[in-house]
Amino acid sequence: MRDRPSGFANPWFQLWLSVLCVLVSELLLKRGASATAHLAENWSWTGITGLASPLVWVAIVFVIISFLSWLYVLKYIPLSVAFPLSRVVDVLVPLSCWFILGETISPRRWCGIALVVVGLAVVAKPVARLEERL
Repeated sequence: MRDRPSGFANPWFQLWLSVLCVLVSELLLKRGASATAHLAENWSWTGITGLASPLVWVAIVFVIISFLSWLYVLKYIPLSVAFPLSRVVDVLVPLSCWFILGETISPRRWCGIALVVVGLAVVAKPVARLEERL
């Protein structure tokens, strides 16, 4: 049994921190890109106009934090376990866009979100057992 850090350094905490940072970065990127899309019509298709938004730069910081946290997670948790659990972001981002940004979610997308939740539940149960053995 390998000694793993606790508290802030706990790899499971870092996994959720990484997911949260991805979620926040996606919301900030959306707001920043939307706010600057009109700046240069001939270049807006590239998305480069988003760099004029401070929200995009804050989002980039969150992406970097997520990346560093993810690297830390991979030191302790097998990728075959960490990656499927990190996909909870595929549920959190659309739900946050619906709740915070007021975007609509089609019935087909709701079904997809439900399938991801079922998949996460299927993956999470063996992970709980694995965690007991680690």
